[in-house]
Amino acid sequence: MSLGKSFMAALVAEGASSALLNYGSVDHLFKGNEVELWGFVRDFWKEYGALPSFEAIEQHTGEALGKPADPSKYFYDLMLVRHQEASIKASMKKAQEQLQPGGEGSYAALDQITKMVLQLVTEQHGNQVSDLRKAYDMIIGAYAAQNHDTDCGLQLGWPYLDTMTGGLHLTDMVSMVGRPGIGKTWQMLYCAHHGWRQAEADPQNKGESRMFVSMEMSILAIEQRLAALHAHVPFSGVKKGAMSSVGYKTMKKGLKEMQGFKAPFWIVDGNLTATVDDLYLLAKQLKPDAIFIDGAYLVKNTNEKDRYRRVADNANLIKTRIANEIAPTMCSWQFSRNVTKKKKGEEADLSDIAHTDEIGMISSIVMGVFEEETVETLKQRRVKILKGRNGETGEFVSNWDFMKMDFSEVQQTAVEDLSFV
Repeated sequence: MSLGKSFMAALVAEGASSALLNYGSVDHLFKGNEVELWGFVRDFWKEYGALPSFEAIEQHTGEALGKPADPSKYFYDLMLVRHQEASIKASMKKAQEQLQPGGEGSYAALDQITKMVLQLVTEQHGNQVSDLRKAYDMIIGAYAAQNHDTDCGLQLGWPYLDTMTGGLHLTDMVSMVGRPGIGKTWQMLYCAHHGWRQAEADPQNKGESRMFVSMEMSILAIEQRLAALHAHVPFSGVKKGAMSSVGYKTMKKGLKEMQGFKAPFWIVDGNLTATVDDLYLLAKQLKPDAIFIDGAYLVKNTNEKDRYRRVADNANLIKTRIANEIAPTMCSWQFSRNVTKKKKGEEADLSDIAHTDEIGMISSIVMGVFEEETVETLKQRRVKILKGRNGETGEFVSNWDFMKMDFSEVQQTAVEDLSFV
């Protein structure tokens, strides 16, 4: 099967039409008999907001596409290389002709090569650079997808936030910020586990894999927390080995249930030494549907020793390499000590994030986690949206119940109540 057909087959197998929006214009990457097949897939997507099934493709085009094991991004990269090589060879041939007797000379040859280079650079960054005159396909496809696409993106388990974002997709980097000991790890684990469990419960879903990186805790410590979350048994009993017989049976039942899940939940011990390159290569191998990096400010960087520049550089690398290329990514960071010095009524904002302003600038969504000085402190956490994808702000309250291991949203707040800045 050719590269173009393998790319289309991978897109259909992934089942997320929103992936096409991330690639930008790809019409120029198809060659020969791939062009007609791509025309059907593209037109189907624009009309119905979803990718056609393998059966529909075979029925209308006569092409029986197999289901490739590799992701569409892999074939996209190979198609891009194929196109570039062919374009360079063709342009060099034309430039050589300009240098021959009867040609227009070196200026014409240089112009030919320059145009080729500019064209290839523009195409290579097709999802970052676009001509508005060619916006029809992308806008119509995106509009149809909003109305018909069943892929609602990564859900974090808090209805207020999930409704506001419409789900998270490739290129999204979400930041959770709070002071040490506020409970960021528990919130991150809740978000990671929620979607994993929801996907397993959906018979139409092939499962959603997770990669959870802890820069501070061991694998066992994370597994114990997830076991308590999944089985809804007190974490203290799991950690200390002091559970009732009923609780112990419930935990064992939950652990056996997870053994049969369709998709893996990878737990990575960062051990204070992992670099973004390490995590990127691991994620490329594991191919998770969502990535969580707890304690992202502790990720190492071999090029930057200064901790402020290190955190800034790592934040950019996590965004551009991991979130943009592999899967939506959620990271936890810290507020600076200035938050503790604020007067009553003063709220934390993006400028209070420790180490660097880059985190607030490049994140799609930034959430602040707060512990209120009330009688509800032991039962709830307040989560404030410091930055939304489209400028939204707002907040919701999550449960903080370690007996039932409940960190769900306390109440749903209408998204219509959002304020915009």
